[in-house]
Amino acid sequence: MEFRIIELLKEIKDLLISKPEHTDKWMGINEASEYCNCSATTLRRAIKKGELDASSRLGKTLFKRSSLESFLNG
Repeated sequence: MEFRIIELLKEIKDLLISKPEHTDKWMGINEASEYCNCSATTLRRAIKKGELDASSRLGKTLFKRSSLESFLNG
């Protein structure tokens, strides 16, 4: 019985710590630069260097929040 309680508590902890995929918001370059507290030029440079993933749609550069967080965390 104790083992099952510990197991359930670990599952709850994992659910609280993990990030659900549906909260991974897309941002334009201006919003992304504000989020990262850096210039749009810095973000474009990071894309060219392959340090940051981005998507281009209809002439707009879009970033997933998770990509920005990975970039900021190194």
